[in-house]
Amino acid sequence: MSETKSVLKLGDLATLLGRSPETIRKDIHRNPAAVPPRLCIEGTRLLRWRAADVDAWLAQRVEGPRHD
Repeated sequence: MSETKSVLKLGDLATLLGRSPETIRKDIHRNPAAVPPRLCIEGTRLLRWRAADVDAWLAQRVEGPRHD
């Protein structure tokens, strides 16, 4: 897989997380911990995420088994 295929756009991330693009945009500013780290492309305002970063971010948020 080429590097460009592993870059997600806002709509891709929204679908993956089950959230709206608008909510993700708002969370970037008001609650940055609620979104994966962004890929910053100098000189642009594009919102992009590396798939590997999103996978790692999600893996850190997996809840372990509950012992009730």
